[in-house]
Amino acid sequence: MHISMCCKALYIQGQRFGKIREYFYYVNHEGMLFLDDARAKNFTSAYKDVDFLNFFYKRLQYNETGRFQELFPYVSLCGRERNFLRCEDRPIVFTDIVDDGTMLRIGQSTNVYPFQPTSLSMLSNGRLYHNAPFGKYGLVMSKTADKLFPLFTFDEHGYPVDFLWGGKKHLLADQRCKNVKE
Repeated sequence: MHISMCCKALYIQGQRFGKIREYFYYVNHEGMLFLDDARAKNFTSAYKDVDFLNFFYKRLQYNETGRFQELFPYVSLCGRERNFLRCEDRPIVFTDIVDDGTMLRIGQSTNVYPFQPTSLSMLSNGRLYHNAPFGKYGLVMSKTADKLFPLFTFDEHGYPVDFLWGGKKHLLADQRCKNVKE
């Protein structure tokens, strides 16, 4: 809430910077995309236009524009538009496992990324992560992670060490929990 209040003074949705229009977005831990300054961030105010979401996520990158980099570390470029993004946790949120368990769906789009059981990792925050096409790793939405939870074996510290998938035990690389700063 503090960032949104702060940001209202810093930008106006659709503002122009030279010939470039700028928009500001926020993605929550469930992979829902919102206009950053939306007062209520819930299902009804989330973007649902699949074509837009597919386009947005395909062009997502680190914000190296020189504008709003600290508050909006990511940007999706579209011609003469800059779609700045900040996130609750990660810019990529995997919301479902699709295609017979071989792919992860990105946000509310139809974009997918190959599911690799050995790349699953859980941090001390209790959230589950997986390698991603952007930003090194993405968050696995809690609802999806809850379905996967019974398939893990945990060590004495509570970290998952292997994962039963497709009738096979997969040893987890799990370097993320050691290397990622929370």
